[in-house]
Amino acid sequence: MIDVFMIALAILSFLLIITIHEFGHFITAKLFKVGVPEFSIGFGPEIFKKKKGETQYSVRLLPLGGFVRLEGEDEKSNSESALCNKPVWQRMIIVSAGAALNILLGFLVYTLLYSALPEMPVMTVDTVYENTPAYGNIMPGDEITSVNGGRVWYYKDFKFLINTKGSNNPVNITVKREGEKKNFSITPIEDENGVYVIGIKMATEKMNIFKILKCGLYETFFIIKIIFYSLLMLIKGSVPLSSVSGPVGTVSVMSEAAKQGFASFASLFAMLTVNIGIFNLLPIPALDGGRVFFMFVELLRGKPIDPKKEGMVHMIGLILLLGLMFLVTIGDIGSLIGKT
Repeated sequence: MIDVFMIALAILSFLLIITIHEFGHFITAKLFKVGVPEFSIGFGPEIFKKKKGETQYSVRLLPLGGFVRLEGEDEKSNSESALCNKPVWQRMIIVSAGAALNILLGFLVYTLLYSALPEMPVMTVDTVYENTPAYGNIMPGDEITSVNGGRVWYYKDFKFLINTKGSNNPVNITVKREGEKKNFSITPIEDENGVYVIGIKMATEKMNIFKILKCGLYETFFIIKIIFYSLLMLIKGSVPLSSVSGPVGTVSVMSEAAKQGFASFASLFAMLTVNIGIFNLLPIPALDGGRVFFMFVELLRGKPIDPKKEGMVHMIGLILLLGLMFLVTIGDIGSLIGKT
C-alpha cells in the first residue's frame, strides 16, 4: 500500500536539501554583488513565480532539482555584476557554497540526533568476551588507536575497518595500554547479524555540549569517508551500477525510513544532504566541482578559459549525467514495480 503522506514528506525533504544547496549559491552571489536573474526549485514548466528586485523566484513542475541563474555564468558580459568579471576566489566560493551548506546541514542534523543521547561510545574497551578473537589479546581498559595503521578516532571507523576486511582476513589493531602501544593481529568473525566482530564492547561516556559537537563532526566525516569508499568500489566494479539510486529511488527509501521513526528518517536525511554536497564537489563537468576545476586551471594559466569551450564541456557532461540519471531512474521505477 502506498503511503502518500510518507512519500510527500520524502519529496519535501528532498526539495529542502535542494533549496539549501541553491540558497548557498544565491546568498554568496548576493554577498559578492553578482546578479541573480532567477532562483528556481524544480525543473520544467513554472507553476509559481514571483519577482522581487532583480530576481525571479519560481517553483517548477518536476521536483527533481533546482537552479540559480547567475549573470555572466556561462557567457561573457561587460557588467560589473557578472560572475565572469569577479575575482577567481569569489567565483570559487559562490560555486562551492551550495555543497558547503549541504554538508553543514548534515553536520547540524547529526549534532541534533546526538544531543538526544545520554552517552556515547568511546575508543576505550569495556568488555572482552570469552572465546572470541580478541580474548587473550585485547584487555578491558585498552584504548584502540589504529587499525591497519590508520588512526581511529570514532567507534564507527573501527567497525567499518573491521568489516571491510571480512572474515579470514587478519587486521592489525594497535592499542594503548598503561601508556605503552601494543599491536595485535586479530581475525574477525561473523556474528548472527552478518556483521564482522572481534568480541569487544566499547566503554561509554556521558554527553556534554563539546562531545555532542564532536560526535556530529565525526559522523559527518565518517559519512564522507563512506561516500568516497563507495565511489571507489563503484569505479572498480565491486559495486554494481544497479545499486545507485536516483531521485525516485531516494524518495522511496526516505519514505520507508520515515515509517521507522524520526531518528531513522533524520539520519538518512543527513546522509543524503552530505552525499549531495560531496557529489557536487567532484570534478565532473556540469557539476559545481567541474566548474571549480576550470577555475583552478584559470589560476594556473593566469587567464580564463574560453567560455564557449568550457560551456561545451559542461554541456557534454550534463548530457551524460542526464543520461545516467535516466537509466538510474528507470532502474528505480523497475524496482518499485517489482516490490509492488
